[in-house]
Amino acid sequence: MRYEVFEHVSDIGLRIYGDSFKELLENAGLALFDQMADLSRVSSVDTFEVSAQGDTVEELFMAWMRELLYIFQGEGYLLKEFMVKEVSKGKVRGIAKGEKIDLDRHLMHGEVKGATYHRLEVKEIDSKWEATVILDV
Repeated sequence: MRYEVFEHVSDIGLRIYGDSFKELLENAGLALFDQMADLSRVSSVDTFEVSAQGDTVEELFMAWMRELLYIFQGEGYLLKEFMVKEVSKGKVRGIAKGEKIDLDRHLMHGEVKGATYHRLEVKEIDSKWEATVILDV
């Protein structure tokens, strides 16, 4: 399981999983965009380089989410594929693929305004990673 949704008053709660921190970030991108649109209708025609910085794993996780949200909000793209190429101390670098939003073709579920620090938790448990994040909708 890559992620699951849990109940949260007026927002969306996500619990995201990964076998590594890289996979956790990739699955976080998928979970984020899966809340906004039917990704089966999105093609991987455009590629974006994504990089983020943070001093802790929580800050790095949030910076990654903010960069992905900027591509949606600022550039008007839906993303569906995520590949983290490098994670080093305080930095993550990867790519995301998707296409420009086309409301005639894409089925939108709703807009995510941001990922919040409320109840944010990123942890490693028995060599597996898990993150809990609340999305502001």
